[in-house]
Amino acid sequence: MNNVKRAPEGEKAPLLSIIVPVYKVENYLPKCIDSILAQTFTDFELILVEDGSPDDCPALCDATAEKDARVRVIHQKNGGLSAARNAGLDAARGAWIGFVDSDDYIAPEMYEVLYQAVQSTGADLALCDYAEVDEAGVPCQSMHVRLEKKVFAGQDLLKNATDSMIQPAWNKLYRRAVFAQLRYPEGKLNEDLFLIPEVCLQIQKAVVVPKTLYYYVQRGGSIMSGNKTLRHFDAAEAAQRYWDCLVENAAYDALANAAKFTMGSVSRVYRQLPPALRKAPRSREMLRMQFKVVSRTRRYCAVPGGLWLQSWLLWHFPQIYSWLRELKG
Repeated sequence: MNNVKRAPEGEKAPLLSIIVPVYKVENYLPKCIDSILAQTFTDFELILVEDGSPDDCPALCDATAEKDARVRVIHQKNGGLSAARNAGLDAARGAWIGFVDSDDYIAPEMYEVLYQAVQSTGADLALCDYAEVDEAGVPCQSMHVRLEKKVFAGQDLLKNATDSMIQPAWNKLYRRAVFAQLRYPEGKLNEDLFLIPEVCLQIQKAVVVPKTLYYYVQRGGSIMSGNKTLRHFDAAEAAQRYWDCLVENAAYDALANAAKFTMGSVSRVYRQLPPALRKAPRSREMLRMQFKVVSRTRRYCAVPGGLWLQSWLLWHFPQIYSWLRELKG
C-alpha cells in the first residue's frame, strides 16, 4: 500500500501537479527538485513517487517535503517507472499534470510558458522542445527535429506520434481530464510510446512551444542505455499498437510511416542483441510481426518497394539483412 504524505484538510487544490518518479538517482535528484521548486509558475504540488529506491533517495524526498509545503512524497514498493507515474496520477489534485524524470531538470519558466500557451489557445496539451545534455549539462548531438507546426488537432497529433518531440511524457503540460481513463502500462519499456496514441485521442487541440525548456540528461546507467535484451522489443510492440491505432481511426495517410517505424524498431533491437537471443522465440515473433505490418499496410496505402524488400529480408534472412546494414554503416 502506498505511503503518501497527505495534503492538509481543506487546503485549496493546486492548479498543477508535477509528478516525479524516483529510483536510484541520488546524484541527480537534488538538481531535478531544485529546478522544479524554482519555477516561476508557483501554483503547483510536487509529487515525488519514491519507488522503493535502495539508495539515499527516500531520505532526500522526505527532507525536501519538510522544507517546502508544496511537496508530497509517496513511498511504495518498487514497481517501475509506469507504476510510479500511475501512483502520482492517482494522488494528483491539480487541474493540469506534468511529468519530470528524476535525472533530468527543467528551465525556470517551463510551466509558466506552457500554461500560458494552453490558456491562450484553449488547448488540452502543450509541448515544448528539449535539449539532450550530458551529466555535466553539456549539449549532446541530438537526433530529434523540432516541430514547425504550432497547433495540432488531436487527429493530426496522432498521425505524427512517432515524432521525437511528441513521444516523451515529460516535455508536456496535460489537462488532467486526459488521464481520466488512461494509465501507463506497467512492466513495459517505452511506456511513453505505448500511451501517447491514446493521449492524442483524448485531446481536441495541442499547442507546440518551439523553445527548449526541458533538459534530458543522457547518463550511462539509465534503463534505456545498457545492452539490448528481449525486453527492448517492447518498443516494437508499442510501434505495432500505434499502427493498429491508426487503422482503427482511419488515419491511413500515416500508415506507411508507422510501418517504417515498426520495421525500424524491430531491426534496431535485433541487430544489437547477443547472438543467442536472436534465436529466441520472441525475436522470431518480432521479425514476423514487422513483416506482417508492412505487408498489411499495402491494403490501405502505397508502400515504398524498398521498405517492403527490407522487411521481407529481415523476416526471412535476418543475418543477411544485418550484414548488409553493417556494410551500409
